[in-house]
Amino acid sequence: MNTYKENITVFHYTRWYPNRYDPMFGLFIKRHAEAVAIFAETGVIYAHPVTDGKLKKTYELDYRFENGVHTARVYYLTFKPGKSVVKQIINIYRYFIANYLGRRLLVEKLGRPDIHHVHILTRPAAIAFFYHIILRIPYVVSEHWSRYLRTGSFTGNLRKSVTRMVVKSASAVTTVTKNLAYAMQEDHRLTNRAYSVLANVVDPIFYRDYPMRLPNNETTFVHVSCFEDQSKNISGLLRVARLLNDNGHRFKLILIGEGMDFDSMVHYATDLGLKDNQVVFTGLLQGKALVKKMLEADALVVSSHYENLPVVIIEGMALGLPVISTRVGGIDEIVDTSNGCLVTPGDEQQLAHAMAQFIEGSLTFNPELIKDKSRATYSSEAVGEKIAALYQNILQDR
Repeated sequence: MNTYKENITVFHYTRWYPNRYDPMFGLFIKRHAEAVAIFAETGVIYAHPVTDGKLKKTYELDYRFENGVHTARVYYLTFKPGKSVVKQIINIYRYFIANYLGRRLLVEKLGRPDIHHVHILTRPAAIAFFYHIILRIPYVVSEHWSRYLRTGSFTGNLRKSVTRMVVKSASAVTTVTKNLAYAMQEDHRLTNRAYSVLANVVDPIFYRDYPMRLPNNETTFVHVSCFEDQSKNISGLLRVARLLNDNGHRFKLILIGEGMDFDSMVHYATDLGLKDNQVVFTGLLQGKALVKKMLEADALVVSSHYENLPVVIIEGMALGLPVISTRVGGIDEIVDTSNGCLVTPGDEQQLAHAMAQFIEGSLTFNPELIKDKSRATYSSEAVGEKIAALYQNILQDR
């Protein structure tokens, strides 16, 4: 494996990142930065707005060295969203100053970067565009947001114009799926000569050696989501569970997560007559607790009406779990007959049939092959090396 660490310094500008108020916010971006840090000197600049009065001054700089990444979080005082144009301008001004303060600190520690890597459009990309113009520093854009899909909310003429400019000027654009790349280019004219797919990184905790689950007489399915029923269709999955139960199938369904519709889904399961020992709601689980609970399952189930590519799918594959999912977003780009089964979104009979086949043993998979393929694609080393190679190509072509 090649290493480029002594040759490249990269600064990441990101719209989302774990912070003191939400340790899970943009966690997948943090994993990308940590993967890059295996191969390059890496810094992250993240500006977080604060409106709750907890800041003693307008800007508070928090520097930490986390898993090989020099991380500058800048918390800045902002006005609550409103109709005041003056306050909106002040908020934007403070955002850019916060990023400048974070960058200045990282330059003191690492020197001037060779390349910038932007995560989530549009404001972070405007910063990278500025340094590209005045310092000729190239930048890469990585987009993860599903707002560009037809179910999304990419609106506003000014936003669209600025976004098109910064995307076109980037040296490369990566998306987590081909589906998202297509929507950005075809539906919104976000053109660039070098689009490519860049996988999310699976937390290394999922790749540790765990004992294989011992077979028993009860097939266990697991579902992990943010419990937002409009998109995740948890209510549909519960109706499928009722249908399987009515047809005499022996199984268990574990639902992991929390969110706006959690309580209503618990009540709905009761209304459907599903027993607590058959349909289990665990609430939010993270880290080792999440891995331990997922390892109790034989398969992962995704029942979404619409989706881009949920990280839980690649996490499940890292544990050797086959995936039974609706064919939405970019899921069909990674789920095939070797690692899962795809069904039509909203077709509860079809989802129930696939789950029934798995329970009966007529739909089978090789967990070890699923794990091996996952490690080769979604590990920190695999993704980090791919990003480092992208940087090298860009810098060599200058």
